[in-house]
Amino acid sequence: FGRAWQLRSLLLQRYRRTVLAKQHALSWKEMQDIEERLKDPRRRELALRMQKTWRGAVTRRAASLTSVLGTLDFYMAPYAGAVIFMHGSGGMTYNNIRYARKLASLGYIVIAPDSMAGGEFRHRDVAGHIPASKPTPYWDDLGLYTSSSKGEYAYDTKPEEVVKKPDYYRKLYENVFRMRSAEMHWILGRLPLQMRSRGVFTMGQSEGAMTVARFDDSRYGAMIRGRIISAFSVEYCYFTPTRQAAEFGGSTEVATLQIIGDADQYFGPYDSVAKKVKEDGVRGGAGWGASDFSGNAFNQMKRQRLRRGLVAVLEGAKHDASETHDNFLRDLLRSFLASPSDCHRIPDQWKHDRYLTSKVKIVQYDDMGGGCRLHIHVGNMDFDSKMHYGTEIQKRELLSAKIEREERAAKLRSATEEAKAMRPSLS
Repeated sequence: FGRAWQLRSLLLQRYRRTVLAKQHALSWKEMQDIEERLKDPRRRELALRMQKTWRGAVTRRAASLTSVLGTLDFYMAPYAGAVIFMHGSGGMTYNNIRYARKLASLGYIVIAPDSMAGGEFRHRDVAGHIPASKPTPYWDDLGLYTSSSKGEYAYDTKPEEVVKKPDYYRKLYENVFRMRSAEMHWILGRLPLQMRSRGVFTMGQSEGAMTVARFDDSRYGAMIRGRIISAFSVEYCYFTPTRQAAEFGGSTEVATLQIIGDADQYFGPYDSVAKKVKEDGVRGGAGWGASDFSGNAFNQMKRQRLRRGLVAVLEGAKHDASETHDNFLRDLLRSFLASPSDCHRIPDQWKHDRYLTSKVKIVQYDDMGGGCRLHIHVGNMDFDSKMHYGTEIQKRELLSAKIEREERAAKLRSATEEAKAMRPSLS
């Protein structure tokens, strides 16, 4: 993990070590010869002009995303693909970082434009680089910032404030979407050739998920392999200023995974900010929201007839679903990224896994008008969410083996009792 300038710095160090260090130094005679040739004013002016042009080209290239990722054009094997990750309204913190690390552990390069790193409308003071000696615990904030969010587009949503100033908040959220979608277009337009050829996934958390859901990705065609929306319900609510803004803005051909908790404090179906603002409108206030507000995107997927869609509602999960379902999210992301067009078949793919199967319940399946869309409910996990994934896998297998033994023993007892019951009649 690192910022683009940090990665460029590492590349520069490698260039100095592998290229510049191997070049021989100019001898005194060679330097004298150069000085002699540059005594001619016309020749000196031409040399300086060439130097400026070369420096300008090198500076522009160093400032581009391709300068960091361009080397991947020559190495096809080391990574599985790329994910453009859009963080939430607080920046790259906590579960945003955890999502990025999960994706990286699955072999994906994660490109996360930092909307807080600078800009006219919103920013947070950025901390320096993270040295190799500093620990980076998974369940902690990495400390990428040294201040809170500031600027015109900084916000901390409270339902009572939204209904007091509805026009202000409608305009605010629309402006935030435009700013974040511009970030996505900038990144997608500057990816290296091989990354574009392989295709990329788009993913967002909260505000970033709203951006991914509304983003018009149709201009990129098959380059967009799938989209992942976490902690946003994709419904007409306080975060979407119009009903049209509550729709998927991109191609309906793109496979879509939505992850949301039924206890999400902002977009969940019970006592959330979205629910409170909507109920204010029902009472005749200034609030707004869908009459069939459900806290998830399945209704919208059906209305727009997305070709492939999976909605996973996590029981008891809040806005940060990793707090209760972290290791399950690894399983879900791995399955979706491996074959996004088969996302509606993930429960079938998991049939061999007793533990995962026991946690998933199919709520609704829809194939009206073509395509396949699935809504699943994911139960509470049996293990601490902070347990190491490898340890949990072992415990899952032990638990499954224990349940299997108990089921066999129960069947044996039942068969024995039936046999005993039949003995008098046989005699």
